[in-house]
Amino acid sequence: MSASRLEKPERKIIEKNRRNQMKFLYSRLFSLIPPHSTSKGGDQVANQVDRAINYIQTLKTNLEVNKNKKDRLLLLLSKKRSHEDTEMINSVSIPLDIQIHEMTHDHDAVLVTGLKTYSTFCIVVQFLDQYSTEVTLANFSNSGHSIFHICQKKIDADDICKRLKDSVENMKEFGDNTHASFRNEVDLDLSVWDFDLLY
Repeated sequence: MSASRLEKPERKIIEKNRRNQMKFLYSRLFSLIPPHSTSKGGDQVANQVDRAINYIQTLKTNLEVNKNKKDRLLLLLSKKRSHEDTEMINSVSIPLDIQIHEMTHDHDAVLVTGLKTYSTFCIVVQFLDQYSTEVTLANFSNSGHSIFHICQKKIDADDICKRLKDSVENMKEFGDNTHASFRNEVDLDLSVWDFDLLY
């Protein structure tokens, strides 16, 4: 009987401690919720817990939305920086360099580095057409080698390199008007010429 009498007070103490612990935890939870999310007065604990759950879910949703916004902004920033880096690289002046390599006894490859504009490329095609029997291929690049294939050059390779370099550098220095008369003599519409044109 004595053991049974002791159990009841102990259970009461345990239950009281449990309720106090729950009240403490509820109090901590509700203290994290903004005042406008909880009602004033004697609201039921269950309703307050429900509001707390809704508030936490709202925070979770907002966090996900803001994370997506941040990811999109970082992607846009990365693309912008990449574009700016590309523009900076392209704006760096590439020195003009002209090389002629003999492929066969009457067929040569002309490599030109430093052509920044299509109009300059056209001038090179016209120039090579004047000093060879035929231009068979023209491949334009403003960031690397522009490649031309010519047949049966009419003057020595070194002379072609020197004259072509002088012609392109003069155009860069004085603008496209320097070669206005030269362009008038040759059709600028390269599509009517009989060679492979690549970009």
